[in-house]
Order: sequence, then C-alpha cells, then structure tokens
Amino acid sequence: MKDEPGKLRLDLDADDLRSLLVLLVQSRGKRISSAVIGGHRVWIKRYDAERRPFPKRLHSLISPLLPCLFLRSPKDVGEADMADREERKMSAFLQAGFQVPRIVYHQGAVMVLSDVAPIIQDQLDHLRRNDPQGHDALLVHCARALGEAHAAGLCHGRPHPRDFFEKNGVAGFLDFEEEPETVMPLAAAQARDVWLLFFQITAQARLAGTPQQTFAAYRAVAPADVIPELKKIVGFFRFTIAPLRLFRRIFLGGDGRRLLQAMEFFDANLDASHQSGQRE
Repeated sequence: MKDEPGKLRLDLDADDLRSLLVLLVQSRGKRISSAVIGGHRVWIKRYDAERRPFPKRLHSLISPLLPCLFLRSPKDVGEADMADREERKMSAFLQAGFQVPRIVYHQGAVMVLSDVAPIIQDQLDHLRRNDPQGHDALLVHCARALGEAHAAGLCHGRPHPRDFFEKNGVAGFLDFEEEPETVMPLAAAQARDVWLLFFQITAQARLAGTPQQTFAAYRAVAPADVIPELKKIVGFFRFTIAPLRLFRRIFLGGDGRRLLQAMEFFDANLDASHQSGQRE
C-alpha cells in the first residue's frame, strides 16, 4: 500500500487486492473488523452489517417537526450513502490540513481504512492512573483540535476522544458517521459538537481545573458564533439538571451522569469571560 501525502485513497497492488477481497467475504455480518494486508493493519467497516437502530430512524423521521434546529437529525439514508458521506467528510478534513485515515478500499456500503493507532482514547486509558497531567493534556488537545476544525468551517458530527488521533504533530479525526450541518446552521452543528465532546471531557478529566482549561483552549481558536448557539443548547437542556441531581442520589446510569456533569459545567462556566483569546 502506497501512502502519498495529501491523497485520501491508497493504491493497492494486485496481491494486496486479492487478499482484501477474500477478507471482505469473511467480514460479512461484522460492523467493524480488522485484518493485516501487506504487513499493514486495516479496518473493515461495513455499513450493511447492521440496521440503523430504531430510535435513530425515528429521530430522523420526526426531525423536520422539531422546533429547535439543534435537535434535528439528518434524514435516514441508505448504507452506501452513509459510506459516501464518511468519505466526503474525510476528504474535507484532509483538504483543510487535518489527518484522517486513508481509504484502502470503498465499494458501496463497505469501507476499508488504514490504521491510525494510537487513538487518543487508548492513550487516555493508558495514562489515567499514573499520569493525570499527561492524561488531561490529551483532553485539552482534543478540544483545541475541534476548535481548529470549526475555525476551518468543518463539523465532526459526534466527537469523542476515540475519534481523535495525532500524526506527525498534526491533529487527526476519524469516524465521520453524522452530518448535522445538513439540517441546521453550521454554527449550531459545531455547538452540538462541543456539547457532546464535553460529555466525555467532564467525565474523564482527572484534575479539577481541566474542563475549564479545555473549554478555554477551544474558545481561543473557535469561531465566535459557536458560543451563542451553545448557549441555546445549554439553555434548552438546563431543566434536566435538577432531576438528574435527584436521581444521582439514588441511581444514575453512565449516560445520565455524563449529561449531568456536562450541564453542570456549562451552567457554571459558559457565561465566564474568555473573550481575550477567542477568534472573531
């Protein structure tokens, strides 16, 4: 496989292509699987292996009726269109100067992507116990990278530390499975990105001041028009704080805890002044 700088697709020789076609047959029914081709690890992603969950399909169906744009979901599309969407977004990020996995093969609903290990989430898991400073520096890196992507006019869709990596000092992104910017203004879609990422940042931070440092790093490079849209999202969901706090004393699952931590953080910090470093 030949990787050329700035080129999204990799070139396969005849032997590698034959090996890959055999592996594709073996991967049927598996959403994600990995293999080694020509000495390189690749990831096989099949959008046709699982049907989209019913709640997500229902959300797409009722989205045009939702009054708040940030609550909407892109329309439900076919498996091949999902793969096309991912390639389109990967290309946009690559053209903007960010790292992305390279496409080894794409046909219909099947994509084969190059390995980009180590993923930031894997590094976080490794550092969590013994290096809290190094651990939290990676969270700051994620937020800054997202801000830089937003400044370039991009939107990830559903960012999580498992969707970030770094290669040769350049921030990288992967798993572009959502495209909210097609059903809402770009600033609203970017605000949704920030809100979702902070579910993880507030939950995973080891040091007390890390969420504030992380948000400051994001705001220092992100477009100014994202923050008013983020305030709309936080304002809409502010009603969840009191009941979630009540349930925290009894039982609150992981999703509920992450929502509560993010909402408590934004409720306390969103109006704080960070204007000195924010892009206009």
